[in-house]
Amino acid sequence: MKLSSFLFLLIAILSPAALAQDDKVLELGKLTFQSCVACHGPDGKGVKAGDLQMAPTLHGSAFVNSGNSNLLTGIILKGILKEDNQYVQAMLSLEAALNDEQIAALIAYTTKEFGEKRQSPTANEVAKWRKEFASRKSPWKRSDLEEMIAARNEPRLLSDLSYSVYEGKWEELPDFSQLTPVKTGKLEDGLITLDPAKGMKKGFGMVFEGTLTLEKAGKFIFSITSDDGSAIALNGETLIGNDGIHPVKTAKMPYEMEAGTHTYKLLYFDRAGKRFLSAAIRKGKENIWLSTMRNEGQQKENEGYDPIPLTAHQPGEAIVHRAFLPDANPRAIAVGYPEAVNLVWDADTLNLAYVYRGDFMDAASHWNGRGSGSTPLGQDRVITAQGLPLQILESLDEPWQPTSQATTKYERDTENPEETITFNIKHPDYQFRGYRLDEKRYPTFNYQYRNLTISDRFDPSDVNGVTALVRTLTIEGDAEDNLYLRLADTGSQQSDNDWLDIGENLALKIEGSEPVHRQIEGKKETLVEVTGDSTVTVTYRWNTPLKP
Repeated sequence: MKLSSFLFLLIAILSPAALAQDDKVLELGKLTFQSCVACHGPDGKGVKAGDLQMAPTLHGSAFVNSGNSNLLTGIILKGILKEDNQYVQAMLSLEAALNDEQIAALIAYTTKEFGEKRQSPTANEVAKWRKEFASRKSPWKRSDLEEMIAARNEPRLLSDLSYSVYEGKWEELPDFSQLTPVKTGKLEDGLITLDPAKGMKKGFGMVFEGTLTLEKAGKFIFSITSDDGSAIALNGETLIGNDGIHPVKTAKMPYEMEAGTHTYKLLYFDRAGKRFLSAAIRKGKENIWLSTMRNEGQQKENEGYDPIPLTAHQPGEAIVHRAFLPDANPRAIAVGYPEAVNLVWDADTLNLAYVYRGDFMDAASHWNGRGSGSTPLGQDRVITAQGLPLQILESLDEPWQPTSQATTKYERDTENPEETITFNIKHPDYQFRGYRLDEKRYPTFNYQYRNLTISDRFDPSDVNGVTALVRTLTIEGDAEDNLYLRLADTGSQQSDNDWLDIGENLALKIEGSEPVHRQIEGKKETLVEVTGDSTVTVTYRWNTPLKP
């Protein structure tokens, strides 16, 4: 700022009119404080009642010194519960007694007289906060206020944090990039919150995007707890998936991070019922929350159990693990191969759910509470072409149906029991035939589709020094006309020497059948036409070496 501009601003602030207005605010605040002197005393030190005090002193009060006018407004509006005999009187709600101008003046006066730094909210700001607190019907617990102050004083790792709110009902996270938000905004305090969606009566989704700043490099544990589905992407790569309709559930994953700035993106949707979303980063014993909501109970349980990584019994063998897993249906089968490449195969849809590499699986959560399934470890997880793998398409303009669904008119947990709801059912054209393990315990998954018998096998590989996974689909029987296998629905799917970019640092190569590329309903897909008695080989190759 130029010196002349600064002097002009200083003169404006110190002008007689401005000083007179400030005096009026403080005078109104002092007058309004007369409602408080019976308990706090005219000097703010609290009125004695025998050996007790009517109310605590305001000098040195964590609430007065919080630097949070929003919080002070909430206290004045709703009051504080009397939970013990430390003080004679509870703090009464002044919501009906004081208007917005009086509350703003009261905060200015008390923070100036009894606090470390004066706060000067406007009546308009108080009016906005009054609306935010309108749904609260009871006084505060002192412990809740103390936690709010502690949260405010924690370091903020997220900056430039924005949100977008979407309206809709989904069973899994949609492609938000294809949807139009009904509301957008900034979160200046750097904390993820569902508050912008308070007015949404039905299903909704939210996307949060910001800059994550880390002072030091190292291995961090990223966690997300949600009801319903959620996911976290770092630097454009999906790190944690916690998708689907479910009660409050936590997913976490360790990840090596460089010092500096990183892009952080969190996706969330709620279909109906309870809403919950919290996110945190942990390094060693230090846990830093990135959200206003906190799943404290889950966090304390997790602190009591070290990770339980699953490993193969013998070197050179694979490990097969069946459990509830994120981003897959209940009948999920995880496989960890000795070359640090892993997959999850979905026995409900009879298809690959996702691949990832590095450490395999953490089973510690099975010992927490009622157990919540296992958590994939590792890194570079890629989800593509989930859902039913085969479909007869009379035209390439016909959309893909990834699930088999039915509807019903009754569901106890919905807000409107008469509303028609949709749920997944077993597709009549498919039959799972289990899996066989070879001498290295590598599984081959088997299923039937109409007149076809299909085996789906995966082998770890190395392509030019980079981790890869070779998938061999063996098809036996007579195939019907216009039968297609879907292999990709993510990424640009642009070809580079026959390698297709499917996003998230992964490419695939198809051999044994000519790929068919199409764009349908705003989404790119890569298919291959299926003929009887044939073999299709798909190689999934990461673009960079595995991080240590």
